[in-house]
Amino acid sequence: MVDVPTDPGGDAAAPARGVAAPVARALCAFVALAACLHGCLWRSYGEVMRVHLDVLSSLSEKAMGNAEAGRRPTSNDVTELTYPLQRGRQFAHQYRGYADRESYQLFVVALDRYQAFTETVDAARGDAARWTAERPRVAAAYDAWRSAAAQVRAALAHGG
Repeated sequence: MVDVPTDPGGDAAAPARGVAAPVARALCAFVALAACLHGCLWRSYGEVMRVHLDVLSSLSEKAMGNAEAGRRPTSNDVTELTYPLQRGRQFAHQYRGYADRESYQLFVVALDRYQAFTETVDAARGDAARWTAERPRVAAAYDAWRSAAAQVRAALAHGG
């Protein structure tokens, strides 16, 4: 029988290996991941834009429903409206390489209309009399936003 040298812990000594193979595997994995992410970002453009439109639509519908019920918004309500607008602008900046697409251009217009809606709500909420007087302007700004959002969705549906 042949004795195998062991270390003090009783395990057989592991053979020495070079670092070239693990580095090569890591490099290949990195290149594959980078290619995958690039492809995922390209494919997700429309889906991410739809999510932004859905969130903005949901919050504007909530604000308009409250307005129709006569409820005057608080400063927290306005903050709730503006945060997704900031996120939408960040998305537009991140995907500015798509600026030649119709959907991108319409999305930027929709963001501008959404901002006009939030600014109208904010300006009108100061007191009850102003809120009552400005509700038609709030409704018009809301309709302009909804129309712009519908145009973006239509452009996305047609691949633009």
